[in-house]
Amino acid sequence: MTVKVIRHKRRKYAAFFVTPEGIELRIPARLPNRTVEAILHDHKDWINDRLAALPHVPALPSDTLLFQGKTVPLVRRKNIDTFAFEEDTFICPDTWDETHVRAAYERFLRVEALRYVTARSLLYERTLDVRAKKIRIGHQKARWGSCSSTGTISINVRLMLAPSEVLDYVIAHEWAHLIHFDHSKAFWSTVASIYPDVKAATSWLKANGHTLQIKKTN
Repeated sequence: MTVKVIRHKRRKYAAFFVTPEGIELRIPARLPNRTVEAILHDHKDWINDRLAALPHVPALPSDTLLFQGKTVPLVRRKNIDTFAFEEDTFICPDTWDETHVRAAYERFLRVEALRYVTARSLLYERTLDVRAKKIRIGHQKARWGSCSSTGTISINVRLMLAPSEVLDYVIAHEWAHLIHFDHSKAFWSTVASIYPDVKAATSWLKANGHTLQIKKTN
């Protein structure tokens, strides 16, 4: 892992951010390259310490992708032009590079996540008698889900890589926030009423959450 430098038009100063994928240096769009190099040099020891402290993400076998807690083979075929999931196998054109595969993979996960979360939400709507204003699928780096004050539920697409019961927990957690906008005893009681095995799911996320990365290794 290395430092990823990201330029932002509206950013006024440089700042480091530690993410599950590594370290990002976010800088003003017009900051000179020599200044960027100086910042990286001056913070070299800090960067090395932070990189060393990041949890190890085991590499997947060649041509495999994660989906709902399973390692799924990726097969490249001639004479096709789309990405598909058939019979527990991902399929893509043999001409695609890693960038194409990753983009198509994430699109697939977003579609499946919205379908899954919407279906699961119908159950929680009936059980709790409360409805979300909107369901959104995002790609957050630090949060698995959120519930806004206006009733929008956001779920991290990376949870489609986890076992389905873990995703069920996060959906239940955010759905309970539609009733209790806090983490009170009443909130946790509501979560437990629709998802009883909270401890197992939270323990799994704590131990394995860092492995849920949308990427492919060759």
